Amino acid sequence: MTSRWRILALYAVLTIASIVWVVPVLGAAVISVLPLAESTKGWWRGDATTATLANYRRVWEGGLSGYALNSLVIATLSVLITLTVGTLAAYAFARMRFRLKAIVHLMLLTTMIVPVQIILIPLIPWFRTLGLNTGTWQFLGIALVHTAFGAGWSIFMLSSFFQAIPDELIESAKLDGAGSLKTFTTIALPLAIPGIVSFIIIDFVFVWNDLLMGLTLLDADHRPVTVGLANLNAPQLNQDDLISAGSILAILPPLLLFALLNRYYVRGLFAGAVKG
Repeated sequence: MTSRWRILALYAVLTIASIVWVVPVLGAAVISVLPLAESTKGWWRGDATTATLANYRRVWEGGLSGYALNSLVIATLSVLITLTVGTLAAYAFARMRFRLKAIVHLMLLTTMIVPVQIILIPLIPWFRTLGLNTGTWQFLGIALVHTAFGAGWSIFMLSSFFQAIPDELIESAKLDGAGSLKTFTTIALPLAIPGIVSFIIIDFVFVWNDLLMGLTLLDADHRPVTVGLANLNAPQLNQDDLISAGSILAILPPLLLFALLNRYYVRGLFAGAVKG
């Protein structure tokens, strides 16, 4: 009986938390389809007969489409580079022995706790020196910065998956003549797919939601969608309808990615927790 009450209490708390999270999102969704004159009265008082998709068209044609494309390029490039570097490094730390392994591993993990604000300003002259502050090279530059911050997390997360692979499989591959790279691509990598997918979702959402680095390191033509939304929020201009429509559009790509890969996500978070 006590266990049942605990379960009911847990579900009650989770339900309340879900409602608290949904209400602002629901409010933004309603405001996004209402004329500004209606939304200012309170979104819960909106007249459904006045609902329109004009706000979405206005904000999309008003420049958000370009920001969204920039975000898609930055997020995709960042995830690909981080995933490539992270999987190789995670496998090396999990299955290989080399000098200074513990020290290098610790140094990489410290990137997870270094605030981006500390190194953001020093990155600007580094961008200029390497020529990453002009044209489309800016996409590569900010992708490398995101990789620097995401590599530690990818190694931390994916190492457990590679460590959980039975030693017998690795030994069998070696006995069959497979080298380290062959063993990685044919044995380790397929078994770590749930963890890789989980990392893709987490890293994509992190990069997609970045505002500070995109605002500081990129010029006006290459900034992400978060900067575009911030530009709509002008103190002298009330654009709640456009801001809400833009916000809903901005959350669709991460939401769609999560919906497509959801079946791997929870399994990926916990599959590497136990060895064997």
